[in-house]
Amino acid sequence: MMKTLLISCLLLALLPPVASLICESCFGQGKDCRNATTVECDGSSDQSCLSASGKGKLSLLGTRVVVKSCIDTELCDADYASVSISSSLGTLIKVSCCKTDMCNSGPPEMPETETREPNGLQCPSCIAIFSDKCQAKKNVSCINEEDQCFHIGARVNFGGSTFPGALRGCGTASLCDYTQGLMETDFESLGLEITQLECTDAMGDDATEDTTVSPRG
Repeated sequence: MMKTLLISCLLLALLPPVASLICESCFGQGKDCRNATTVECDGSSDQSCLSASGKGKLSLLGTRVVVKSCIDTELCDADYASVSISSSLGTLIKVSCCKTDMCNSGPPEMPETETREPNGLQCPSCIAIFSDKCQAKKNVSCINEEDQCFHIGARVNFGGSTFPGALRGCGTASLCDYTQGLMETDFESLGLEITQLECTDAMGDDATEDTTVSPRG
């Protein structure tokens, strides 16, 4: 038995190491990134190359946002995410994953426009600049598949200066999952660092004005 184990270990040692997946990495505005770099994914887990494109409006982020990175493959089941900050601020996000080196280097697919229909849920809503937390004073109606209240804090490089910012509002469960996965990605050199994420179930229309947000389990 010991001899068999020793032989097996020696054979495994002679095998070439499994190469880590290489993906394009970026955070930017427009139809595709201009500041893209390459990143080596974590070889200790099952990773894919992520390509996500958002269409809508989220304050200073403009009308189109692109994110590319490595991400855990288990998060690739959902290809859609949605965010609502107010009746006029929100975005639709199209997500795709692939499993070969630099397979996410092309322009990402844009999300299709959809009819925004309130679903009877609501969340605390606010936007903060110069702080990675914001205190909500009003609620926003969730639309379509949005059933989570989120609170995201980040540091963003804008115009050569870095400042903190925060958003609260409605989002799909996939938004929380993808953002949680991206928190482990080093975007700091690209002008983005996600500092916190909290999600909880959205409230019914008859909910009180309690704006406390607890981490999503």
